[in-house]
Amino acid sequence: MSSSVLLLAGLSLLPLSSQAGEPLRLIEFQPGGPQKWMSRTEMDLISHAAHKSGRCGGYMDVTDFPSSEAMGFVEALVDFDKIQPTHEAIVQPILQNVDASDLIAIITHLSNQYNNRYYNNSASGVEAAQWIKAEYEKIGAARNDIKVELITHRKFDQPSVIATIEGSGPNKNEIVVIGGHIDSINHDQIFYKSRARAPGADDNASGTATVMQTFKLLVDSGFKPNRTLQFMGYAGEEAGLLGSQDIAKKYRDQNKAVVAVMQFDMTMLPESTPVVQLINDNTNDSLNRLTGRLLDHYVKVKWTLSACGYACSDHASWTRNGYSSTFPVEAPISAINKTIHTARDTVDILNPGYGTHFLKLAIAFAVEIAQPAQ
Repeated sequence: MSSSVLLLAGLSLLPLSSQAGEPLRLIEFQPGGPQKWMSRTEMDLISHAAHKSGRCGGYMDVTDFPSSEAMGFVEALVDFDKIQPTHEAIVQPILQNVDASDLIAIITHLSNQYNNRYYNNSASGVEAAQWIKAEYEKIGAARNDIKVELITHRKFDQPSVIATIEGSGPNKNEIVVIGGHIDSINHDQIFYKSRARAPGADDNASGTATVMQTFKLLVDSGFKPNRTLQFMGYAGEEAGLLGSQDIAKKYRDQNKAVVAVMQFDMTMLPESTPVVQLINDNTNDSLNRLTGRLLDHYVKVKWTLSACGYACSDHASWTRNGYSSTFPVEAPISAINKTIHTARDTVDILNPGYGTHFLKLAIAFAVEIAQPAQ
C-alpha cells in the first residue's frame, strides 16, 4: 500500500469528536491523485502521526483548487538538456561572496524574533512576511528594475512575498522562480497551532534564507537577467501548500511563461554522510539533470536522486499546474530532521556550511537559466 493509502486508512482510528462539526477540506496526496474530504483536525492528526513515523504529512489542500482541468505540462520553453554551465565569468565571482554567517543571521531572526510563523490567526506569521518584504525592499532600493510585493490570500491571514528582478533581454516575458515557504508549525500542539512555539529554523527559515540571500548576492553583483527572476516566499505550505497553489494556479490561468522553478525547503541539516538529494517525483527529469550538472560544475558536492513519495513541498504546486520544477533537499526523506514541526527546530542544531551548497546552487541556477541580458 502507498504511504497515502496508509494514512487514509488510519482515519478510521480517529475519535468521532475530532471530526464532528468541523468544515471539511478537499485533500490530495499526489498532484492529480485521489481526493478526500477531511476536517482540519483529521489533517492535523495525520500530519502529526506521519511526522512521528519519520516523514512529513505531505498533502495538498485543494479545496479552492479542485479542478484537474489545468493539469498537464505546459510546453517547455527551453530544452534543459541543452543547457550547459557557460556563465562562469558571472557566477564564480558571486560565489566568492557566499558566507554562511549571512544565512544564519536571517535564520536567527526568523526563528527567534517570532513565536511562530503560522499561516493563520497568528500576528507573528504576518509580521514575519512583512519583515521579509522589507528586507527585499532594502536590498533592491537602488534599482528601478526591482519590485517587491505582498500577495494576499483570500482564505487565510499570512501573505506570500514576491521579489522580482525584471528581465531586460529578448526573453524578458519568461520567468524563472526560486522559492521556499515562510510559515512554520508545531505538530506537538494539535489544537493550539496559532499560539504554539514553532521556531522553524530548518523548516523553513533555512530555505527562506537561501532564497533571500540569493536575491541579495545577485543584486549586489549588478546582475541584470535576460529572463525575469522571481524570488518567492510562500505562505501556508504547512497547511497543504496553500500559498504556492494560489500563486501557481493564477500564473497558469494568466498563461504566464514560467520556464523553471527551484524549491528550497530544509537546507541545513544533512544526514551523517552529507549528500544533496534531488527529489525525482513530482519534478521534471530534464530540469533535475540540469540541476545535477550545476551541482557538479559549481558546487562540487555529492548528490543523488531520491523519491519523496508524495506532494512534500511547494514544487508540487507548480508541477500540478504544468510547470517544470526541481527540489534539492538536505537529506533523504527517510532521514529527515526529526525536530521539524516542534519547538526544538532551532538554529543551534544546524550545519551552516552545508547550507552554503544550496545557496551556491541557487545562484548558478538563476544565472544559467535566466541568463545575462545582452
